[in-house]
Amino acid sequence: MTYFKCVTCKARLYSAASPNSLVRDLCPGCGAMLEPVGELAELVGYCSIELRDDPAKPQAGHGVVIDRFAEVLAGRRARSAQSALDAERWLDDGGSFNGPAAASAAVLATIRTQAKAET
Repeated sequence: MTYFKCVTCKARLYSAASPNSLVRDLCPGCGAMLEPVGELAELVGYCSIELRDDPAKPQAGHGVVIDRFAEVLAGRRARSAQSALDAERWLDDGGSFNGPAAASAAVLATIRTQAKAET
């Protein structure tokens, strides 16, 4: 028997399957990664859970994590592209500081921030 636990929701899972088949499986309750159990004493007080029916089908919790990661990565790439464009414009201007231009850029940045916060 192979035993796994979910520390987040205090759940335990046992299976007759090989230990390697469940190593990267997720908890059906919360979507956290199941951890292998070293000693059975670690499972005292944990409730029993069952595996999902189709192990080949990804779980909703895992998909949510991947989607969120993709959103964060896309946002980071967009900010990086904007910073590169700003740096290029600054270098095209000779790298000097122009007071009125900087003030108008600050106003535009504030307006962009407020527009993003509203959406």
